[in-house]
Amino acid sequence: MRSIPKWVPFVALMAAAAPACCGETSGQLAVSVNVVASCRLSVDTAALSFGDVQQGTAAADTRAELGVTCSRQQPYAIGFDYGEHAQGTRRRMSNGNAEVEYELYADAAHQHPIGPRGSGSELRGTGDGNQQRLPVYGRLEVGQNTPAGTYTDVVRMTVTW
Repeated sequence: MRSIPKWVPFVALMAAAAPACCGETSGQLAVSVNVVASCRLSVDTAALSFGDVQQGTAAADTRAELGVTCSRQQPYAIGFDYGEHAQGTRRRMSNGNAEVEYELYADAAHQHPIGPRGSGSELRGTGDGNQQRLPVYGRLEVGQNTPAGTYTDVVRMTVTW
């Protein structure tokens, strides 16, 4: 009679203890993102100030900058409303008793007034992903009979893209 090698029972025991493979399957996980265009508007805290202007001044000019950050290759338009003290489309600053008219422009030559959203006279550009600095120019005339005082207004800006 033949004898069974000593290692055979060990292999049989190991085979019985090993888990049985039941099969295999695979699937897919869909991963996605919807990147939307965006714009952000920032204005220097210095605002747009004409400083001290004497009565009867023919014209006083000033300049401020605002920043806009829009997605790369994203066209944008920044509209400026006519302000809290406007009369129709005429911008005015008020001291509570009197007004001083002023205008905002996109250029230093004062040829291109800036208007509200949808007017066709917004500041326009195309984003590059970085902050772009845009100048805003102001001009006013102070009549000889304009009462002395501090005049203010608030203009709301809206960026659309």
